[in-house]
Formats: sequence, C-alpha cells, structure tokens
Amino acid sequence: MGTAKRWIAAASILALALGAGARCADFELTAAETQRIAARQIVVRANLDSGQRRGTVRAAIGINAAPAVVFQMMTQCADALQFVPHLRVCRLRDRAADGAWMLIEHEIDFGWYAPRVKYVFRADLVADRSIRFKQVSGDFKANEGIWEFEPDESGIHTLLRYRAYIDPPGFIPNWLARSTFKREMPQLLTDLRKRCEAEQVRRTQADASPH
Repeated sequence: MGTAKRWIAAASILALALGAGARCADFELTAAETQRIAARQIVVRANLDSGQRRGTVRAAIGINAAPAVVFQMMTQCADALQFVPHLRVCRLRDRAADGAWMLIEHEIDFGWYAPRVKYVFRADLVADRSIRFKQVSGDFKANEGIWEFEPDESGIHTLLRYRAYIDPPGFIPNWLARSTFKREMPQLLTDLRKRCEAEQVRRTQADASPH
C-alpha cells in the first residue's frame, strides 16, 4: 500500500474513532474539525483579548507517525531548533533522573522587530502521551499549557493536540503577537509533521531491512 493510501486509510480510522468529536487537551473537536484533520489540514482556535495579543490557543494536527516518534522529536533541542519558528537557542538546564521532567531554556529571535524573548520552562513528561509545560522564569507574563498525543488503532498515527494560555512580553507589538497565533503555529505544526513522518519512514525502512 502506498503512502497516500496508507494515510487515507489511517485518516478514515481516526475519523471513525473520533466520531462527532473527541475531547483532549481541554477542548473538543467538532465533526467538521475532525474531517479537516483527516484531510491533513490543521485546526487552530484562538480565544484572545480585544488586542488580539493574549489568550488561550488550541490546535490539533494528524501525524503519520507513532506517538513515540512525535514525543521524541518534541523533547530534543536539536530537533526543536529545526521546526520552532525563530527559535535560536534551546538548552537543557536540568532534568529528572527518571525522565519525568525537564527544565529547558529558549531564546526566540524576531529580528529587528523586537528584542530576543528569553525564558525557561518546566516540562512535565508522560512518555509518548503528554508534555505539560509552564514558564518558571523569563519574559512571558504567562506561558503554560499541554501537548497530548493520541494514537489511532494501528499505533503508528498520532492525533496531536495543544492548548496553552499565552501572555507575551510587553515589548512584543500586537501585530507580531497576532502573527504567532495565525501564521507561526500552523507553520510549526506543519514542519513538525514533516520531520516526524520522515523519521517514521526511516525507522520503518530500517526495521524492514535485513540485519
């Protein structure tokens, strides 16, 4: 079965499993949104203040890769630097011996539009299931939320959901804050999916190769 046919089959299973909607990361996908996910589109909802700069953002995407692949991609700085827009520094500051949490330092560079945004966040990890994050120091007034990974019945396709409350630094212009919700979140998810799916193909081919 070709890649396109495999995705269509997986998407159909996902749509049937979700039915009229599914709850995860504190929001429920509508039937229409479920169909968009199955059609390889991205769902982004933003509930923002009147200035369109702070509020709660929710997003979802289907990825043709196992939760373990997506989870690993999202918890390694070398990979994050490749798919997070404007991320220039990603540094592991500390981590639990059992892998239950990490402290990560980020620096985001918007160029001449604004000074670099610097912050440290704690990520509480449930392997292959969730990443709950919260800023512990830095420039954001608030930056906390969760990523959740939901496999389909095959175990090699993931529904990735996101929810966060974000209040950006005061020096970030309103138009730039809006851009992060409207353009950069979809770009982040698109680039993440591309990398995860390439890694899934690589692993599948490696497993199929004679040893």
